[in-house]
Amino acid sequence: MAQTIQEPLEEFASVIEELTELAGTISQIEEKKTQAAADKEHHKLDGYIQKEQAAILKLRGLEQRRTRLAESLGWKSMTFRQILEHASPKQKEQLEPIFNNLEQQLLELKASRQASERIINVRLHELQVLIAKAEGGSYDEAGNINLNSPVHSKLQGKYV
Repeated sequence: MAQTIQEPLEEFASVIEELTELAGTISQIEEKKTQAAADKEHHKLDGYIQKEQAAILKLRGLEQRRTRLAESLGWKSMTFRQILEHASPKQKEQLEPIFNNLEQQLLELKASRQASERIINVRLHELQVLIAKAEGGSYDEAGNINLNSPVHSKLQGKYV
């Protein structure tokens, strides 16, 4: 009986380790996206986004496996903390460091994701400003770009 429980537990732990590694990979991609955006190397972004999408698909598959294994171990719909509360001392000893590694990697991923979003939003704003200037747009009282150019700017250089 112990072996039938141990096999899914080993596989569950392995899936958690794969999830941790994949979160690290996605974090690295996010950092590369951030650097490419910061360096205005926009041509690199598409490649990074494609790699990220592939990693996210793999992440979904691993999450489905993790869910199935958790259910087979009697941990359906439990958080990692709840699993540790219900696990035997031996299971807890095996799982706790793995869960902690995953948690740390997910925190790093979150930070990378936020940094990437910030710099990409800055670049988008810069593009909006360039478009607004090219089309004769202006700013409103709040400092937002008004892409609807004033009527007088549309008439510049035209004989009326």
